[in-house]
Amino acid sequence: MEGSITSLVSRRRHAERVAVYLDGARTFDLAATVVDAAGLRVGDRLTVDDQELLLEQDAPHRARERAVDFLALRDRSCQEVRLRLQQAGFSPVVVEGTVNWLLELDYLNDARFAARYSAEKARGGWGPRRIGAELARKGVERKLVGEVLSEERSEQAGAAQAMATLTTLARRRFGAQLARDPQGGARRLAGFLGRRGYDWDTIHAVLRELQAETPEVENGPLP
Repeated sequence: MEGSITSLVSRRRHAERVAVYLDGARTFDLAATVVDAAGLRVGDRLTVDDQELLLEQDAPHRARERAVDFLALRDRSCQEVRLRLQQAGFSPVVVEGTVNWLLELDYLNDARFAARYSAEKARGGWGPRRIGAELARKGVERKLVGEVLSEERSEQAGAAQAMATLTTLARRRFGAQLARDPQGGARRLAGFLGRRGYDWDTIHAVLRELQAETPEVENGPLP
């Protein structure tokens, strides 16, 4: 409805947003820059067309705020942000403008998103095919998916080689001790690796590998 501006109030938690009151009732919020550009003042009369134009000018600001909130908890793909904004009713022009703004600020980066997502899911036991399918579903380009999965395989191969090298070192140094004194040897090996900065998961994996190779302690408890 048409009405006169009776108050313009900056929002307490969002100083860049201004609540517009028409005839004493809060009617809508606008970005402060939109208010300034339009030269709005208390007493101005706004027709329905005036209000629609102001809200249209404010749409990019609302879309940016919504997108930043969506990205607050974790990385998203560009396509995920597009879909969220489309579902919120923003026009294609506003959606693409918002995505481009986020890309310029590096708030959106499909390469970073894909790498983090792939690493997280690989740690959770997902295979490359499942990870690739999910990244494709989230709109990540096929070429980028291939690059990320290839890098993940290389990292996994490197980690496997590093574990094999560490196990070989531990076997040479503590293999005989584990055979003679399973519990004592395990404690000494755990202490040796711990002092060199290895976490318990790595130490546990090396111990289990060596104990499995020693029949006498294959089923023995870890320290």
